Amino acid sequence: MYSSRHQPLHIALMDRCPLMLDGLASFIGSLSKSGKIVLQETSMREAADSVVYQQANVLIAELSGVDETAVQGREILLNLCMQLPTLRVVVYTRSQSAEELGPLLSQPNISIVARDDALPLVAEFFNRVLSGERVLSPQIGACLARSACRETSVVHELTRCESDVMASLFNGMSLRQIADLQCRSIKTISAHKCSAMRKLQVTNDSELFSLHTRITRKFSGE
Repeated sequence: MYSSRHQPLHIALMDRCPLMLDGLASFIGSLSKSGKIVLQETSMREAADSVVYQQANVLIAELSGVDETAVQGREILLNLCMQLPTLRVVVYTRSQSAEELGPLLSQPNISIVARDDALPLVAEFFNRVLSGERVLSPQIGACLARSACRETSVVHELTRCESDVMASLFNGMSLRQIADLQCRSIKTISAHKCSAMRKLQVTNDSELFSLHTRITRKFSGE
C-alpha cells in the first residue's frame, strides 16, 4: 500500500466528535514525523470504507464512532486489518476494558494508546507508529496485565476434574464424548462443567470460549 519512503504517509482519522477530529488533525500536524490527512470520519464503518478507497497508510481512531458499540467498532477494525494487512492502526481510546481491547492484540499492526496519556507521551507514541513501530500505552498494558492475572488465578482454582472437562471441551469434544472417555455419566461431566463455569464467572458457552481465547493469548505471550 505504501511503496515509497519519499511520499508522505496518508493518514485517516476517526472520532465520533468532529471537534476532536479537528484537534487530532492539528496535533498530527505538529508531530516531527507527520503525513497528509486524507480523511476524517465519525464512525468506524465509514472510516473503514474510506481507508480502502483513499489508500491510507495509517488509521488513528477511537474504538467506536457514532451509532456504534465498542464491540461493533472493534470487529469492523479487525476485519479491516485482515483486508489490509499493511495498514498501521492506532486505537486512541478512552476505554481501559480488557474485554474490549484484548482481541486487538491479535493483529500485529494495531497499537493502542490511552486518551489519558500525557500529550508528550502521545506524540512519542504517534511518531513511533508513523515510523513503523508498534506501541502499547503503559496504562493499557497494565489494564490487560491485571485482567490476565485475574483470569489465570481463577483457572488455578479449578479442581482436576473440572480442568480435565474444560480441556476436553476446548479441544472440541462433546459432553457425551468426554463422558465416554472418562467412563462417567453425562450428568457428572455436566456438573463439572457447570461448577467450572461458576468459578470462571461465565454464563454461557460463548463467554467460556472467549475467556479461553484470552487466557491462551496471555500464556503464549501474544
